[in-house]
Amino acid sequence: MLADAWTLLIITLLETILGIDNLIFISLAIDKVPNLLRERARLIGFGLALLMRFVILFFTSYILSMQKPIFHAVSLDISVKDLLMIAGGLFLIVKSSIELWSEIFVHKENKTKANVKSQFFLVVLQIILIDLVFSVDSILTAIALTHNMIIIAIAFTFSILAMLFSSNYTAQVIKSNPSLKVIAILFILLVGVYLTLEGLHIELPKAYLYSSFMFAVLVEAISKIKTMRP
Repeated sequence: MLADAWTLLIITLLETILGIDNLIFISLAIDKVPNLLRERARLIGFGLALLMRFVILFFTSYILSMQKPIFHAVSLDISVKDLLMIAGGLFLIVKSSIELWSEIFVHKENKTKANVKSQFFLVVLQIILIDLVFSVDSILTAIALTHNMIIIAIAFTFSILAMLFSSNYTAQVIKSNPSLKVIAILFILLVGVYLTLEGLHIELPKAYLYSSFMFAVLVEAISKIKTMRP
């Protein structure tokens, strides 16, 4: 029982830490939805993402087989997991590049307002699809620690709830600090590059991503403190 409790705690912490990039992307995506619909988009998006993780978890054998090569290209053995990483990475690169261009070069009055319903469903769909990409590694990591599906399911529930409760605050912080929003978009761009390289079997320690992001946030915090001083 104690061993199971420790395993649950470790997996929950790992999933929460590994979900930081996912949380930042979701916080940026939800900002596109009108205020009245943001909470609903957040609940539906995270709820469906958790449900999808449960469904994937029950097909564990298929998840493990996703690492087996399905074809060979340019001296690379490409698997279903690799294709997911590349597709997800390219999506994040394109999405963050568009966001960065809009944030820097497009004036607020020139930004066109999309249909509310289509924007709502688009954001929910993005939350689900990106969580699908990130959940593959999460599930593989969890399975490596334990084969107890109940523990993994509970850990996933806790980590999703942690993201759900912190996403609103994260979105508010990012929105109230334009320079921090640019840093967050650049971080998502780097995550996209990381996922694409991972899909191409080019190893890059994820610690580089988090350390560069934390360094940029630290510089921004110091700058804010300096401007607040009389």
